[in-house]
Amino acid sequence: MDAWAKGEGTDEDLAVHLAQAIPIGLTEPLRWVRRHNHNTSPPVRFAGIDIPAAGGSLLPALAPVADYLRRVDPESVPAVETATRIAASFAGGSAAVAAPAWARLPTTEQDTLTATLARLLVRFRALEPLYATRGDRYDYDLALHRLEGACHADYTFRAMAGLFAGNGLTADTSARDAYMARSVLWHLGRLAPGTRIVLAAHNAHIQTTPISFDGHLTGLPMGRQLRRALGDDYFALGLTSIAGHTADMHRDETAPFGFTLVDTALEPPEPGSVEAAFADAGLGLGIADLRTARTETPNHPDAPDRPDRIRLQGTYVRTPVIDAFDAVLTTPASTVTTDLRT
Repeated sequence: MDAWAKGEGTDEDLAVHLAQAIPIGLTEPLRWVRRHNHNTSPPVRFAGIDIPAAGGSLLPALAPVADYLRRVDPESVPAVETATRIAASFAGGSAAVAAPAWARLPTTEQDTLTATLARLLVRFRALEPLYATRGDRYDYDLALHRLEGACHADYTFRAMAGLFAGNGLTADTSARDAYMARSVLWHLGRLAPGTRIVLAAHNAHIQTTPISFDGHLTGLPMGRQLRRALGDDYFALGLTSIAGHTADMHRDETAPFGFTLVDTALEPPEPGSVEAAFADAGLGLGIADLRTARTETPNHPDAPDRPDRIRLQGTYVRTPVIDAFDAVLTTPASTVTTDLRT
């Protein structure tokens, strides 16, 4: 994808590159980047940060790790082959497919996969000096990061199973967001000084406050972890709309990615929401700098009530919006992009 964004291949190749990817509306932004790069230097680059296949399969991470081990540590290849065999038995296009398939595995298979990945990860770190003498440093860093991605994805399967069963541990779904935050820092550490990243992700991933549902702490989002690491160099811009339509996801294991997307009309903004605040202000397309709002005295008689929720597709997630984001951009109406109408 990075090579295509920088101008390699033909414009039509994008459809091939995205054919196996979860539809999240990347088509037009990527075409914009490619057009932009035709006449701009240095080019805007493209990189992924998520766990493999957004939790759908460990194979995209384990296959290159196996290739690396064949070069530097052939004795560890049987272990990664064991992990690959089990991972292949429940792989899917997204976590919506893989997570329930993982839950149906025998407990012995689940535990063998986790234990094997954990042993591989510890060995990777313990034998770093040896691996470094047998190969390139960047190759080691990349293989380690991929193996960490597989471990975090495996942990996420258990966390999601616990969440759906109602017996999950507090904030147990944080593993995926922790890996995404580390991915951002991984890239920043290997790019030229002064490089900036535009990080496109769901509001619930970029916000800097914890995620809670029905009063239960579900996870610590990527944005919270990046704020701790980067301070004010991390800027969380939430996106929402007052009216229009959204793409609601309905779980369906028979669908290609484990869910169908339904073009859903949005209800009027709820009282107390940031969308209602924008509607009341009558701004239309607008942006609110919440860093300024955070400096206001909350108990001042003229201070407005602080919004305590923001849209989450067709519903709302309760969160202290002014603390969760540095700014919120609101459109009068949203639409479902063409490449999501599947």
